[in-house]
Amino acid sequence: MLFWLGFYLFFFLLSTYIGYQKGNLVAGILLGYVLGPIGVICIYLSKDRKHMICQSCNSKIHVKSYFCPQCKTKQLYVA
Repeated sequence: MLFWLGFYLFFFLLSTYIGYQKGNLVAGILLGYVLGPIGVICIYLSKDRKHMICQSCNSKIHVKSYFCPQCKTKQLYVA
């Protein structure tokens, strides 16, 4: 029994962490709580809400940045 509780808790915490890193904390908590290991896979494959791709140089930048740190071009937020 202790093994299964540890197994479940591990995947719950892992999905919560991945959800936090992707800017989708609530989904990470809920998927980890309800689905466990399957929830980790689902949140890992979900869209990253904190970063976007620069249109000029294709580097990964923060969504709220005004200029790309790599190529210094002005960014337009496209949802």
